[in-house]
Amino acid sequence: MVGEGKALWRAAGLFLALAVYGLLSTPAPAEIRPAEAAIGGLLVLGVGLLRPLYVATGHALLERASPPWAMSWEMPALLALAVMLWCPLLRGAWLGWAPRDMVRDVVPLLYLFLPVLLVPVLRAASARGVQLLTAGMALAGVGFALRWWKQAEWGFGAVGVRAMADGGVYLLNAPSVLFAAVALPAFGFGMLVRGGWLRRAAGTVAVLGGLLCLAALAGAVHRMALGLAAVAFAALGLWWLRRAPLAGLGAGLAALLLAALLPEVLLGALGQVAEKTRLAGANTRWEEAEAAIGQALSSPAAFLFGQGWGALLANPAVGGWRVSYTHTLATYAIAKAGAVGLCALTAYLGGLAPRALALLRTDPTLGWSVVPPLLMALGLHTSFKYLDTGLLLTLMVLAAERRNRLPER
Repeated sequence: MVGEGKALWRAAGLFLALAVYGLLSTPAPAEIRPAEAAIGGLLVLGVGLLRPLYVATGHALLERASPPWAMSWEMPALLALAVMLWCPLLRGAWLGWAPRDMVRDVVPLLYLFLPVLLVPVLRAASARGVQLLTAGMALAGVGFALRWWKQAEWGFGAVGVRAMADGGVYLLNAPSVLFAAVALPAFGFGMLVRGGWLRRAAGTVAVLGGLLCLAALAGAVHRMALGLAAVAFAALGLWWLRRAPLAGLGAGLAALLLAALLPEVLLGALGQVAEKTRLAGANTRWEEAEAAIGQALSSPAAFLFGQGWGALLANPAVGGWRVSYTHTLATYAIAKAGAVGLCALTAYLGGLAPRALALLRTDPTLGWSVVPPLLMALGLHTSFKYLDTGLLLTLMVLAAERRNRLPER
């Protein structure tokens, strides 16, 4: 069992990893640079060396170090990781796929299963760990947004007027941007309502940081992220009205004031969303799904075990080029890991689902900040392969399990 002091150091390492990730790296780096090497080192500091060995060899299934109430998700997760790691890895090696392509599949898989590696070693300092992960995720999101605004030459006036370019490295695709867009205004508003001048100053900075992320998503017309953010704010508004009616009314009045001050921007952004939907529709997701299923049905072995890690797919979503990814987790799993892998993945995510519901119930502010980016990443977005998706899952599970909630907002 990891002690509280060591667990706190691990959480601090993850905070630093997220800071470097948002300020210096990219959501899907094409190569390992000094920033990525630093992130890797900090992740090793956070995870440790023994836990990955226990998980990879199956020893974690026997050690029973976690409390009984945690095994309801840990046991299915450990089994799912074993299936998702070894079956497609052996299948890919058998079919002779390029080692580089195999590594580019295995690393995102380990990101996706980070709760298996991290939650047990952070559990001793869960309250502080949640705070550090929350702060690090928000910092990463703001970092990505600031870097996107820099490459957009700080063109705030273009929001609602025209669709701005995502850029070559797709900084705004990171789930941490949507997390920051919801969490910072939500936490910041709570600081403004309750606390002294220092707390109110921090709340003002948080709200502005969140609005910066929201404006970036609106400028680049990220439809799903904007829709999920709207749902989150509506749910939080209703919760505030029930829990603290005056605070809820204040939040509603603030939203109405913002709409009154920027009507052309808001209406223009809605118009851009509608226009992008008219032109792009579902971004060829259906055609992509058909191609992935067709590849899985090419043989009985492919149906059961997929084409393995490292396999390429002629993807209609990118003009038919043979690439190593799809834009949805379900099609990615069926193409690479087959029906067996898809069942394992469903068992893993199904085991985590009660933690999401528990977090929404016990800490709605954090819950409605975490769940929307996870729905985006695990649903209809390629960001399921990103580091921050795995750390968001870790944050969700750790926050749902902790005994002490974050300080009242």
